[in-house]
Amino acid sequence: MAKSKKRSPSGLLSEAAKKAGRGVATAAKKVVGKKPKRGKSATGNLSEAAKKAGRAVRDTARKAVGKRPTRVKKSGTK
Repeated sequence: MAKSKKRSPSGLLSEAAKKAGRGVATAAKKVVGKKPKRGKSATGNLSEAAKKAGRAVRDTARKAVGKRPTRVKKSGTK
């Protein structure tokens, strides 16, 4: 499995927007009466979007204060 890399705040926000859009689309389809595809629920997508957006904001704030961002790879470990 590929190692995960640290994402930039802008990348996280971009991903959050994508997830939020997917969540809204799923919810809209459900209201119209279409059957949902197999995948994450609208709530699950929106929850993940909020999590990613929160992490982007937190990382930006930490960078402004001079701290290391969250979820960064530690040196010397595999």
